[in-house]
Amino acid sequence: MKILITSFLLLLFSVLLFFRDNKIEDELVVKETIKEVVVKKLVKENFKKNLKFSGFTEASRIVILKSQVEGKISSKFFEKGKAYKAGTQLILIDPEDKIAKLKEMEALLNQRKKEYEVAENLFKKGFRSEVKLSESRTNFEKALALYEKSQVKLNNTKIFVPFDSIIEDSYVELGDYLKKGDPIAKVVDLDPIFITLNITEKEIDKIKKGQKASIKITDNLYEGKVNYVSRIADKLTRNFRVQIELANPNNRIISGLSSEIQIGTKNDSAFFISSSLISLDNQGILGIKVVFNNKVTFLPIEVLSDVGNGYWVKLKKLIDENILIITQGNEYVTDGDLISFTFEDNVQ
Repeated sequence: MKILITSFLLLLFSVLLFFRDNKIEDELVVKETIKEVVVKKLVKENFKKNLKFSGFTEASRIVILKSQVEGKISSKFFEKGKAYKAGTQLILIDPEDKIAKLKEMEALLNQRKKEYEVAENLFKKGFRSEVKLSESRTNFEKALALYEKSQVKLNNTKIFVPFDSIIEDSYVELGDYLKKGDPIAKVVDLDPIFITLNITEKEIDKIKKGQKASIKITDNLYEGKVNYVSRIADKLTRNFRVQIELANPNNRIISGLSSEIQIGTKNDSAFFISSSLISLDNQGILGIKVVFNNKVTFLPIEVLSDVGNGYWVKLKKLIDENILIITQGNEYVTDGDLISFTFEDNVQ
């Protein structure tokens, strides 16, 4: 009987010892599987994405002034390449024949006016028919039209600058004889100046009239705004034409210069992270590793902008407003791993 009891106790002790050893081994395994990482708290920030484009400067207005009357140029008051204010006279076409014609038409007008007045008085007294009165009125109105036409021709012998501009080219010299429609000078308006660029169909919906733009021209920075967005794509390139208006006092910026343009989109909330913290999961999806409930969680991201020293990203799945991103040890852990963590520089 004693032998039986002794055997039972030995068996019980062995079983207890076995389970105790297994428990210790399990604890060691758990301790070995909990990895240590360093984390940093990230908070959302306001982010404005800058779209970058290339373009070129362009004069806001280009006009070729043409003669509206025939005649010889008797005076020339401009030089090619100089700037002139609106209303400055450029040339004078010899007005002598126009002055003579105006005097002739003035005399005819006075005669027709008197004839009409006489006819009107006789009509009122019953000595002139209504038909004759109508003829006199028609003759008077024709004479008035001829007089006004001759006055316009005389006025058109003086050619003026229509707006503040630069004389880009001259087509006449003193003494030249002009016919109606002959070109006189090309004038260009450089204030404001336009920057023209082409936008792809993927970006055109982000560009709106009135948006502010930053422009770099020959290492100088300027501020402008979008003043035109085409609604029809080019048939060959499928791009859309956009114009930016830029103030250009003193005509410092000339037409045809290459430009670098940045247009800011609307504000958005995003996280800024170092490029070294971005990784790929087994399916090749871009994302970051964060700590959530003491486990590693892989969060897919959308890169909004690369600014050189990091990325502005948007989380495709947001688990919390603030996230704990793994900054050290992320290459040794995978999604779902149990971890213990400390904060970077012991600052939470």
